[in-house]
Amino acid sequence: MKSEFEWKERMAKYNGIFTEPPKNIPTDKVVDGPLIGNGDVGVVISGSPERQRLWISKTDFWKAKRMYPNGSPCLLGGIDIHIPALANASYNSEQRLLEAEVASVFHNDATSVSINYWVSAGENMVIVELTCEGEAVPITVDLWVQQGNESETEEGQQDDVVWVSRKFNGADLDWPTEGAVAMRCLGGGRGSFLLQPGIKTCIVASVLTSHNVEDYLLESVRRAGLMDVNRTEMLRSDHKRWWSKFWAKSEIEIGDDVLEKYWYGSHYIMACCSRNKAFPPGLFGNWITTDDSAWAGDFHLNYNYQAPWWGVYSSNHIELSEPYDTPLREYMPNGRKYAEQYLGCKGIYYDVGIGPKGLPTALSSSQASIKYENGHLFLGQKSNAAYCAINMLMRYYYSYDMQYASQEAYPFLLEVADFWEDYLTFEGNRYVIYRDAIHEVPTYTDSHPDDEWLKELEDKNPILSLALIQAVFKGLLDMSHELNLDSNRRDKWSHILEHISNFPTFERDGKTIFRLTEEGRDWWNDNTLAIQHIWPAGAIGLGSDKKLLEIAKDTITVLNRWTDYNGFPTIFTAAARVGYDPEVILRELRRQCLEHSYPNLFIFFGGGGIECCSGVPSAINEMLLQSHEHVIKLFPAWPRERNARFANLRAVGAFMISSELADENVTYVNIISEKGRACKIVNPWPMEEVVVMEKCGDIQKKIDAQLTGDIVSFTTEAGKSYILRSGKQHLDI
Repeated sequence: MKSEFEWKERMAKYNGIFTEPPKNIPTDKVVDGPLIGNGDVGVVISGSPERQRLWISKTDFWKAKRMYPNGSPCLLGGIDIHIPALANASYNSEQRLLEAEVASVFHNDATSVSINYWVSAGENMVIVELTCEGEAVPITVDLWVQQGNESETEEGQQDDVVWVSRKFNGADLDWPTEGAVAMRCLGGGRGSFLLQPGIKTCIVASVLTSHNVEDYLLESVRRAGLMDVNRTEMLRSDHKRWWSKFWAKSEIEIGDDVLEKYWYGSHYIMACCSRNKAFPPGLFGNWITTDDSAWAGDFHLNYNYQAPWWGVYSSNHIELSEPYDTPLREYMPNGRKYAEQYLGCKGIYYDVGIGPKGLPTALSSSQASIKYENGHLFLGQKSNAAYCAINMLMRYYYSYDMQYASQEAYPFLLEVADFWEDYLTFEGNRYVIYRDAIHEVPTYTDSHPDDEWLKELEDKNPILSLALIQAVFKGLLDMSHELNLDSNRRDKWSHILEHISNFPTFERDGKTIFRLTEEGRDWWNDNTLAIQHIWPAGAIGLGSDKKLLEIAKDTITVLNRWTDYNGFPTIFTAAARVGYDPEVILRELRRQCLEHSYPNLFIFFGGGGIECCSGVPSAINEMLLQSHEHVIKLFPAWPRERNARFANLRAVGAFMISSELADENVTYVNIISEKGRACKIVNPWPMEEVVVMEKCGDIQKKIDAQLTGDIVSFTTEAGKSYILRSGKQHLDI
């Protein structure tokens, strides 16, 4: 166990370092400035030393207007800190992951000013701490609110608290959103003060919306008014405690500071933007700097919305995924209506773009240049709801949380199953999918037989949809047995699984590889659709048929899609899942981190935003630990000559695993069983006996284990720990 000093020293290597002001703020996509957040309130910092600007946004601050692109998260407001004495000062900022703060130091010949920014982990309070050395420094602080976009704004003051509010409450909205920021300078004037050397001064700002409390403005003013030095220190202690617990949940050490940096940095970004259970982050998190985010900044259901969380399950940060299901459940009435109205099917049929609280964000007006299906942006795809189910299945298998399964995952999967039971065609002793586009296509309701592009809607058996269907019905069968529900439906689900069409293949570049569809589009060089049935859909793993594995690896070689516009979170993990050359995976993953990242540790390509937060964690985790089909494999896609260590990564079956590879040998295996399920693990010491010890406090006792081929199996009890040793290691003790 590392000491607090050792842990702090190590984490310091992963901080985001800024030596010049950000250049990409404001933006309609990913910001490049220092980031802080508490999972609800997000703040990004821009500007030169003499004018620091805090952009304040919130996951629930939406304009709920239906016609695309009006329904989107919007900017609330911000704070400007004017320090004229810092003109021409040097610029240095650090985004500190361990402390979840940004620490800036600006200095010139006359003075040096240090500013620490953080958002309290336990309360929606933005705190700015200022100190100086040398001469006293005059400072002016301005609170501002974003204007326009059919919003109403107000500004006011109560005693020494200044406030601003912004409201979206027009009659044409699905629901209103109102928000406020109330700011106070502790120990200073209302908007200006003289910063004295050696004396810390704080600026505090309470951020609330009508989704938090009804009297959000009064409450934000009240909270800001209550802030003093003692209250600030209490929030700081709680903040430090929360983040310490967060970082203690899992750990990796792989001998590569770059990849480790983006592994930890990706988790930092997700923790900063994904903790409001009612309002998950949109495409660009809670760092919104304009009202015109690309693609409306909404929840894009044909990959982008799902992707950010793919790394949190195996990293033992399942709590960060709790907001994910909320808008999907809220949209179910719409999905049922669309399935029946447009396709004559039961179940749910989701369009590509949605928002919170059942908001359809991608409806078109009659004057739109893009033609929509029945006014919706379905883009020819029937698979969006099934794609949404993948994250639910990940959460279920990694946690075996039966309350979550019964109340959230299972009801959603039932609706997806209802749809596909109706939509699939059974012919020639197999189930076939017709008219389901593998890629986005513009679509019409009206018949236009002369339009060539209509043929793109005739895709038959898209490979991704085939895999999603397999995952959904397999998951339903597992949950049905565990929950003892719907036994009368299992025969149908099993029949679909046993008779769903095979993945299509074809010859390309002298290799047999996966084809995008059985009939329709065969290949697309510009995305990773040809491997998403491997990851995240989970249809193929190291235990799969050898021929399938060979086709999978050849597909990755032919695809050669290590750099992708918005498929970064898929290619590396898919490659690891099927045992692709680990040196290639590590080399290319490292290159993407170096070439496609900002100093704030955002990995960014042309499309999407926070989706890239899963790319490094899911790939590295899969290289270190796999549990596909409930069989645990240690270091299955890791170079044997590279030492590596991990602690408390999650495996399917609700197991937490810690292990180390040193000098080409596994040195230890520790397993915590959360739910007491049977454990199967590939023998870490081939050709040797494995001894399984149950740990009860300081006492260890040997338990029975069976070795079948290279698989070690043993029963576990919930909450107990198990230690695996080779027979030789056991004798040496």
